[in-house]
Amino acid sequence: MALRSLTILAFAVGVSACELTEPGTAAPTGLRNVSPAAIAALPPGINESFLIRDDNGCYGLAVEKTEPQTGVALLGADGKQVCDA
Repeated sequence: MALRSLTILAFAVGVSACELTEPGTAAPTGLRNVSPAAIAALPPGINESFLIRDDNGCYGLAVEKTEPQTGVALLGADGKQVCDA
């Protein structure tokens, strides 16, 4: 089940990548001071420009271009959402 969810997530984010960014454009989220743990938890092939962070310091991946930005939780190797310490 987890692999299937990850595959669906990767597909959804990959499709969104076509809509949210074009070569040479600025990152859609514009996050600064991104945690190294968040960078390490990114799925293969997903650019860090898709990272979003909530008010609690927890990271997610933007899946559509909305205001406020929405997305899915970024999970680490332990299966927990990656958050700033």
